[in-house]
Amino acid sequence: MVEPYPLSIERKPQVLFVGAFPPSNRTVVGGNVTSCLALMESSFSGRVDLTLIDTTQISNPAPGLVIRTLRAGGRLLTYVWRFERRRPDAVLLFVAVGGSIVEKGVMAWYARLRGVPAVVFPRGGIDDCRVSRFTRDWVLSSSFRGARQIVCQSESWRTFAVEALGFPPANVAVIRNWTATRALLALGAGRSTGGSSPARLLFVGWLEREKGVFDLLEAVKLLVAAGRQFALDLVGDGSAAPKVRGAIVQHNLGAVVRLRGWLHGRELEQALRESDVLVLPSWAEGLPNAMVEAMAARLAVVVTRVGAIPEVITDRRSGMLVEPRDPDGLAAALAVLIEDPVLRQQIATEGYRIAARDFEIERAVDRLIELICGLAAAGRGRRLGGPTL
Repeated sequence: MVEPYPLSIERKPQVLFVGAFPPSNRTVVGGNVTSCLALMESSFSGRVDLTLIDTTQISNPAPGLVIRTLRAGGRLLTYVWRFERRRPDAVLLFVAVGGSIVEKGVMAWYARLRGVPAVVFPRGGIDDCRVSRFTRDWVLSSSFRGARQIVCQSESWRTFAVEALGFPPANVAVIRNWTATRALLALGAGRSTGGSSPARLLFVGWLEREKGVFDLLEAVKLLVAAGRQFALDLVGDGSAAPKVRGAIVQHNLGAVVRLRGWLHGRELEQALRESDVLVLPSWAEGLPNAMVEAMAARLAVVVTRVGAIPEVITDRRSGMLVEPRDPDGLAAALAVLIEDPVLRQQIATEGYRIAARDFEIERAVDRLIELICGLAAAGRGRRLGGPTL
């Protein structure tokens, strides 16, 4: 009888990691990119032997169906070639929404047929998945069946995977969003408790209708009409950017609203340092990176009651929760924080505590390494005819 060796001790596990790794000469933004790059900048890349496959979308909005299908086919061929050239101990698949589910599902099934455990990590929200029975019962369920393990960002995703998709509870783990980096936590730890006067608001994300950017502009109009003193930076870009610019001009909001485009690295950290409140009025989310990053930087957050956000945020304690598509409610929540700097600081401090406790990156890395090593050792035991873990 052959005992499977502890891969984490005797050698690094070989992991084929399919995620968002855009080349350095391309500026690409989004939740998957942020999460993957944060993971690569942590101790994770030194604790496993990685082979990377980039599945970053080449443009926003996405190219047409034919181009997306051809690119997906090319990535599948690359996946098979790298899989067979250097047989991994485990496969790690980051999954977005839409066609990514099918593509990563094929990869998971290929790994399963070749006797290698696949870990599927859905990075999108579950709100849209609940709406479509076809997506839930056929696309998601069938695609994810090839995986040995599903890793979720939240308990609501785990419940959805177990109850709606029918996965055994033992095969579904929770690893929280890990974008509370050491740099952001250091920023939050060193932040003064006074705050800005007037209050500085910050939006970070795609300038798209579904991100609630026009709801935010409507709320800004209400706040200006009520005589509130504040400033708002919109950090991001997208297909709605021209209409956003037009709305700012049309409603004479240029004195309080500034469009800054995408900011990265130190520039984004500086924007967080200069701000007091993050506002993210999305219509649908999973567990947004921008929220976690702002909490780590000790900003108060105003977010919508969607996805896994209510699992993390307690209204008026660790953030302000509002309903999506409700400019009046959004304006009311923002007005409270603009006018009450003491509450603003209390909420920011509680959010910082949660980010440091639950979303610090090395805690997530430890859990992910433990899971990969266990699956890899068990898979090797099966291949050699030995006992499984």
